[in-house]
Amino acid sequence: MKKISLYAIIAWLGLLCGPALFISCSDDDSGETPDTPKEGLEVNHWIEETMRENYLWYSEIPQESKLNFDAEPETFFRSLLSLKDGKARNGTHHYYSYIEKNKDYVSGTRTSIDSDDTYGMEFVTFNMVDQNGKPLGYYRSWVLYVLPDSPAEEAGIKRGDWLTYINGVKLNQNNFTQLLKGPAIELTIMLDPSDENKTKNVALSASRKVEDNPLYCHTTLDAGGKKVGYLLYNHFTTGPDGFNDKAYDNEMKEILGEFASQNVDEFILDLRYNGGGYLSSATILASLLVNESHKNDIFGIETDNKGKSFNIRFSDAGVTTHLKLNRLFILTSSSTASASEAVINGLIPYYGKDNIILIGETTEGKNVGSLHYSDKKYEWAIQPIVMRITNKEGVSNDYSAGLDPNYPLDEFESKQLLPLGDPNEYMLNYALKVINGTVPSSRAVGSPKEGMRIPVYQSIERHSTNGVLLPPNYQKNKVAE
Repeated sequence: MKKISLYAIIAWLGLLCGPALFISCSDDDSGETPDTPKEGLEVNHWIEETMRENYLWYSEIPQESKLNFDAEPETFFRSLLSLKDGKARNGTHHYYSYIEKNKDYVSGTRTSIDSDDTYGMEFVTFNMVDQNGKPLGYYRSWVLYVLPDSPAEEAGIKRGDWLTYINGVKLNQNNFTQLLKGPAIELTIMLDPSDENKTKNVALSASRKVEDNPLYCHTTLDAGGKKVGYLLYNHFTTGPDGFNDKAYDNEMKEILGEFASQNVDEFILDLRYNGGGYLSSATILASLLVNESHKNDIFGIETDNKGKSFNIRFSDAGVTTHLKLNRLFILTSSSTASASEAVINGLIPYYGKDNIILIGETTEGKNVGSLHYSDKKYEWAIQPIVMRITNKEGVSNDYSAGLDPNYPLDEFESKQLLPLGDPNEYMLNYALKVINGTVPSSRAVGSPKEGMRIPVYQSIERHSTNGVLLPPNYQKNKVAE
């Protein structure tokens, strides 16, 4: 039997779950019009019905009699969630499913997943400690990369800069998030990590919306006489103007086409800053990397909350070029998640586990997908987890604990961050050594002796998605397995 479109279900729910009529019964039957229930009650009923129909762990939602429909929508939504949803970090459970203000309710349009204004730099913040792990009372932020045409680039900030002060105040646990966005500020950059007195101040203009092209850089390098393609891809976004804009997807095809025309011998895909995004873009990337003989095969399998499975085929949407590779090198970090993991895992059956070579850290383990639900009548929208995703091997293939690297490596162990794409850059250089067979059999691991540091925040985490994003036109009309 043909599977009903998930979006048809969403539309049906939007019609069915409109304002409810609550009739007050009394002995005198006065005929008065009953009071209209407040919106908090209406939206909570809509949230509950939508979650019971679509949430992956719907069977664990408490009985209706145990729910407080008078609670604020955010509190009510959280009361429905399962502890299987998300991960525990540092003693706190972080749910993948979330509720947010409904952009349709405010403006009638959807915005892209990265629409907030920004200074245009990503960074990791460290709590500086002494040799015994005792905090020294200040923080430092290390710039990971800077977006083109951003306030940060205009101020001359670059990858590897150490930020120490904001408006003359030392970085601390209360002010480092001011580096994300805000008014014009002055930053202090430490020119020599071992000498706090060697600094310079730069003026940073107010944050603004900046284009964040996920195809950050690509180049062709040499490793022992082998031609190596390298691509740093930072998030699975179709284009700058939302899902219907395919500019980034098309650029991805062009870049991979260039590598194919150059007949690269090896390929390094850098996903260390990639927290996920749209499943459609992930499918295109995987399709470009799989051998042409598998172009009609299964990229992955999704399993919904009722246990039904559906095939995700490699994409043929404008994919005319396939790299001819025997193995694939992928740079990862603990921030590599969701759609990134789906690409890695989906390609394993076609390359073989030994030929998908991961260099970096164990990935997040976000093997689930989410979908946006909203109704223009309500101020709130929800994005619950609705399915699991595996490769063609099915449910026995579980990577919820993350994908382990073949070569463990943490770029924060390095003493400096060289430009991305530079063959001497810490992570890329290690991958090139693996390719040409000169990687050392063992290596020293540990924090630098001077300026011990504990990472407490990575700005790229704010871009991570709660599982692969199922796009607005996504149709579940595949044949169940």
